[in-house]
Amino acid sequence: WSNGVNWSNGVNGSDAVNRSDGVNESYGVNWSDGVNWSNGVNWSNGVNGSDAVNWSNGVNRSYAVNRSDGVNGSRGVNGSDAVNRSDAVNGSRGVSGSYGVNGSYGVNRSSGVNWSYGIVKCEGISRSIFCYAVSGKLMAFNKPITEERFNKLVRMIKDFRWSPSFNNTEQLKGNLEWYETNIPAIVAVDNATAWSFMPAEMKAYIESLPEYDEEIFKLVTGVIEE
Repeated sequence: WSNGVNWSNGVNGSDAVNRSDGVNESYGVNWSDGVNWSNGVNWSNGVNGSDAVNWSNGVNRSYAVNRSDGVNGSRGVNGSDAVNRSDAVNGSRGVSGSYGVNGSYGVNRSSGVNWSYGIVKCEGISRSIFCYAVSGKLMAFNKPITEERFNKLVRMIKDFRWSPSFNNTEQLKGNLEWYETNIPAIVAVDNATAWSFMPAEMKAYIESLPEYDEEIFKLVTGVIEE
């Protein structure tokens, strides 16, 4: 039940599949193994240089990726979007060069991050927003805050429904289907570029916060040199 399939084994309900094994219900799959219900797959074990990839789109050179979009050079990514060169990322968006990230957004070069937003060069940080090179929990702009204050801040920030994307998958995809997207062209996006697309109204809200620290904000968003 497949179309345009060449040099492949165990292929079912798929289109334009070439030199691949164990591919089911997938589109635009080339040189790949063990791919299930995924789109935009090229030159991969799993999905584009990847292993054990399930229900994911636009995945490049990654391992054990599940229910994720736009994942590049990463391992152990689950239910996350726009993840670049990171390991053990779960339920997060906009993660770059980081490890052990859970339920967080806009994380760069950090490890052990839990339920946080806008985190750069931090290790062991939880329930914090816009922090740079610190460890701990319940912080905003490197200052301690109450749990009640954190819950309000993170709810307001997430209501803007925006987070930085550390790869170019959104630009590549545009209005295309995932299987039409040039997945091998996925590349990393630097920190300053990723944050530069923040909506103006969101930036204005953040700058209005009593905890706001301009230097910390610029360090997190890459506006000034680290």
